[in-house]
Amino acid sequence: MLSLNQKEIENKLDTFNWNFKVGDNIKHNIEEAFFLYKIKTENCTSTQEKQFLNKHISIVLVGVIEAILYDFVVRLSEATNHFPLIIDNANRSEIKKYIATQKVPYEFPKSKTKILRVYNYSLFQILKILKKFELLESKSSPIYDTLEQATFFRNRIHIYNWHNNFEIDEKYVFTDKRLETLEKLVIYVLTTMEAKYARP
Repeated sequence: MLSLNQKEIENKLDTFNWNFKVGDNIKHNIEEAFFLYKIKTENCTSTQEKQFLNKHISIVLVGVIEAILYDFVVRLSEATNHFPLIIDNANRSEIKKYIATQKVPYEFPKSKTKILRVYNYSLFQILKILKKFELLESKSSPIYDTLEQATFFRNRIHIYNWHNNFEIDEKYVFTDKRLETLEKLVIYVLTTMEAKYARP
């Protein structure tokens, strides 16, 4: 179970979230996660039943982490007055330049307006950016490897498991222990973003 309740998570999110529609969707997914926790607590009696839900909760939680961190990358690209003050000007320029060089053309379907849009980074690519510029912790921190493991864990939803992530038998993959690690990561990301990157 997450160590913060739904309202506490929403309050933290509101301090740093950049795109408010994305924020709404993150909140919707948090609501889904709490609904799944409720079903797990009230209706599941066996370990097997609980692990059935662990898979779905895990997918939602990694999706929340990914959305928060991608939204942050977009903020780093777009923000002027709301660019995080904790990042000095030299790093600010380097970060904006790094993201700008990878932008891709995008055309709005209705208006046909064309823009350059922040690249659709995977979570793995987002983590590389965060580590390169030490935006969560120093480069030597294990947090980046732990978050990377979460990407592999989420990708274990592919039944074929081409990359051989975790156990061969899926019934052994989505354990309570691994879910607990993910839950701690969600709280870490929320708490770190609030502490370091709250909007002014």
